[in-house]
Amino acid sequence: MSQVVGLLRPRELSWRMISAREPWAIGFPAVAAVVFGQMIEGGCTLERGDVRVTLHPGDFMIMAYPPEWVMRSGPEVKPLGLKALFADPKALQGVDPAAPAARFLAGHFMFAEPNADQIAGLLSPIVHIRAADIVAQRLGRLLGLLDEEATSDRPGRSLVLDRLLEVVLVESLRHRADQLEGMRPGLLAGLADLRISRALRALHKEPSRDWTVARLAEEAGMSRAGFAARFAEIVGVSPIGYLSAWRMTLAKAVLMSGRRPMIEVAKLAGYGSVSAFSTAFSRITGLSPTAYGQRSAD
Repeated sequence: MSQVVGLLRPRELSWRMISAREPWAIGFPAVAAVVFGQMIEGGCTLERGDVRVTLHPGDFMIMAYPPEWVMRSGPEVKPLGLKALFADPKALQGVDPAAPAARFLAGHFMFAEPNADQIAGLLSPIVHIRAADIVAQRLGRLLGLLDEEATSDRPGRSLVLDRLLEVVLVESLRHRADQLEGMRPGLLAGLADLRISRALRALHKEPSRDWTVARLAEEAGMSRAGFAARFAEIVGVSPIGYLSAWRMTLAKAVLMSGRRPMIEVAKLAGYGSVSAFSTAFSRITGLSPTAYGQRSAD
């Protein structure tokens, strides 16, 4: 998890506090980012496609790359677009000052290329952390620190914000990893499985090692056939398929930095020659390693 979050490098934080009085509804656009929020006062229903989540004071939610979604106080209210709300922040204050009020923090952050799309495979459509959960309380304190740091002008501000965003993401992923029931296949499901996690940790520790299914099965303490079947069921891809994808993820990150010779990048990706690596890399990305590195530099 630390390696994945380190490669994602959260950045470009944006958020604001939103207030409304019943009846109200807000329509949010699709966004290629991670959306997060915490209910401060009142309550509402969050709708994303067929998924419905009721948010109460103190509840925290986080979503990766969501399509259009809505937050509303009641089912019969027509949503006001987010842009319209930004243009007129008082548009949802209503005419009755005694009507129940809602107040929540809503924001999003993006990720550094080239591995930003990996986050969608780590988070479920909506991660809902209830106020009574200790994680929600920790996230509330982190959001307070984010607000304090973002509104200050102290040295090292951008570095602190980046690190706080990483902690917010890790806390959310930790919570998701604890929710075993109904977890969809992926890295978090693999890390939550006692035996499969041993193999995952081993290949993440030494990605360039000459791994085979048999060697990974040995790390997991399982038979080769049993391990291969269980890995594919829980992670959603074969052991060697996952290893190949992770190696390419590392290779793309190194190529972006432009700091290592191509033969070292090839070995990191598990290839014995630059030509073999270049052929495989071009097949997956549509660009040669050199062209990919140059595009990233541009």
